[in-house]
Amino acid sequence: QDPALSWQYFGSSTGFLRRFPGTAWPPEGSKGSKLIHDFRTHNWFVQAASSPKDIMILLDASSSMTEKSFDLGMATAFNILDTLGEDDFVNLITFSEVVKTPVPCFKDRMVRATPDNIQEIKSAVKAIKLQDTANFTAGLEYAFSLLHKYNQSGAGSQCNQAIMLITESTSESHKDVIKQYNWPHMPVRIFTYLIGSDSGSRSNLHDMACSNKGFFVQINDYDEARRKVIDYALVMARPMIMYQADHPVHWSPVFVAGKSGGLGRDSEYQRRLVTTVSTPVFDGRNHSVRVANLLGVVGTDVPIEEIRKVIPQHKLGPNGYSFIVDNNGRVLYHPDLRPLGDANQYIDQLKPKYASVDITELELPETEFGNNNEPIEINKNLLNEMRGDMIKPKEGETEFTVMNHYDDSKRVSTRTHRYFYGPIEDTPFTLAIVLPEKYGSHEFVSQQEIRHSRNNVTEYFKGDNWRVHPDWVYCEYNSVSDLEKERESSGEYSSRDQEPSFGSPEEQVLHFLSRAGRPGWKWMSVRPKSPQPHHNMHSGSNGGNAPGSSHFGSQHQSSQGSRKAEPYFCDRALLQSLVRDAMVTDGLDRNTTGSSSGKEDKQ
Repeated sequence: QDPALSWQYFGSSTGFLRRFPGTAWPPEGSKGSKLIHDFRTHNWFVQAASSPKDIMILLDASSSMTEKSFDLGMATAFNILDTLGEDDFVNLITFSEVVKTPVPCFKDRMVRATPDNIQEIKSAVKAIKLQDTANFTAGLEYAFSLLHKYNQSGAGSQCNQAIMLITESTSESHKDVIKQYNWPHMPVRIFTYLIGSDSGSRSNLHDMACSNKGFFVQINDYDEARRKVIDYALVMARPMIMYQADHPVHWSPVFVAGKSGGLGRDSEYQRRLVTTVSTPVFDGRNHSVRVANLLGVVGTDVPIEEIRKVIPQHKLGPNGYSFIVDNNGRVLYHPDLRPLGDANQYIDQLKPKYASVDITELELPETEFGNNNEPIEINKNLLNEMRGDMIKPKEGETEFTVMNHYDDSKRVSTRTHRYFYGPIEDTPFTLAIVLPEKYGSHEFVSQQEIRHSRNNVTEYFKGDNWRVHPDWVYCEYNSVSDLEKERESSGEYSSRDQEPSFGSPEEQVLHFLSRAGRPGWKWMSVRPKSPQPHHNMHSGSNGGNAPGSSHFGSQHQSSQGSRKAEPYFCDRALLQSLVRDAMVTDGLDRNTTGSSSGKEDKQ
């Protein structure tokens, strides 16, 4: 019943998905694939079910592997890569007599699992040729050494570490090298994937995995390569279940959602961009022996449009805007984030990597040139400094010159922007407000008091030749059920077949204008904030903010006070400014038509 919530769903660790409200499958009018994919390999499930991790994938590329087995092993490695997110670090090496890094610039490095890096690894592995015998010791030593270096240097995820060994056969369990690098504390989990059905190798690989807090999987076909790779995430979730009382919350990268697989114009999809917020569900039952079972993950899709509503767009001016980035610098929303390739055409495919756009790709700093025609990148450096602050995250402000496009990207101008940014409490996001230079020096204030007006203000909104700004939130109910209750109590809800929403933004404004004139009306110009977690409730006896708390969150919280929340939000200043505008416009219309009386002209 809450318009801010779309689908809510629970995905069990066994692969059962329950969705509310229910829907037919495939969706009506869908142009996309009708196949049902295993949701457990999707970002919202894997990243919520496990913590950030460093993953080393060891792929056997010796001549003992047949071409068919190598293709299946490569598919297994690719499916593992597809489960990783940008909070994870990864590298893939192939081993035969010698160890090779398929992507040369990734040698001796763990790289962030971005779509670009993963695609580089996949493309390079496809060119590998099988040769020589398999030197497992060399491969394991390289993997352990690199993981140890990242663990000690403070680089990487600084959380979980694992080795994924993919092979068709091995004659031993390699206890000597494992004992040297991983015992007794076992900082690195080992997961083994047997390609085929070699019974001798099965026992060796099973021993390697189970004696190093890992898991053994046998892969016989491509379907199993897709289904069974997720087992590693369930195993790596065990420490989180055993030792963590609070359930971590994961926010996914932005993506396009909707009932139909066909894509429309870019502006429509700006309104259908969503992010998924998900959290693991632990087995909290009392057992005679302590267990660490992950029951599943619960999640919901949050439309980006609902997040943008919290920002008072009308206060930013015609050239001001806001944007949000996550802890990796990816954009959650930005006015220049265009997921479709061409906004002027209907097309059936999204831009590649549209969910992983960095802020430096959208804010375009001006490059100046010196006396010797050498580029001076002061603005670019300031942009990178701001990005670093937003990732940490820190509050701050800066100012630099950017290139600004307009007229459907046909023209470009330069403009100096001022940036104000700060973290959003209890999320990985940082909000930035962008204002052109010298904005805010003047403000035109003109409002018409609604409650004390001698006239019915709805008289200024007769006819259908007027519109309100489509992106400004004047007033709205917190949920559809709140609207239904109001209609029933006022007698407005006369038919069960009536739509449980407003037909247009103008109809919604008229509804609240009428309601604002009734006795007992309360302005709710500040949105209610969700209750604080228990550990954030106490901020000290001095009444100040807790250490490290966000000004963005604390300022909003303090403005609420102890005021009782009503089931709606209504911006008093914005709505009364609209009434004033309508009143003046109505007077001008009357003078223009010459059909009004002297008394009406005066009014």
